[in-house]
Amino acid sequence: MSQIRLFIVTNDPERALGETLGCATTNAPVWCRVISDTVEILRLPDGAKCIGAWFGPGASVQELAWRERRMFGGIIFLSHEDWQRLSAWIAKRKGGAKPARPEPSAMPTMAAAARPSLVQQFT
Repeated sequence: MSQIRLFIVTNDPERALGETLGCATTNAPVWCRVISDTVEILRLPDGAKCIGAWFGPGASVQELAWRERRMFGGIIFLSHEDWQRLSAWIAKRKGGAKPARPEPSAMPTMAAAARPSLVQQFT
């Protein structure tokens, strides 16, 4: 078994992997482990490199466990170099494709003269 080099702590594993690494739980890299169980979160080893990814309104039980675990110390957050390596891995995995730019809107923009003046509206 490969050594776990990154833990993603979350309340939504599928979404967290999609938004952080661009993959699903079925094809996640072997060096990454996604944790959403509160007991496992509290038992994260000292020296673990972690990303927290939270979704939905309010703090979930997973996020509360994460906050508690962080208070004990020993968790390592990703450095600038770690983020660079992770970004390079994601780009390589996607075949080096650059992020797509959104297409310009087909709707014509209003001319500046046709836009209402907020000063005139509220005076």
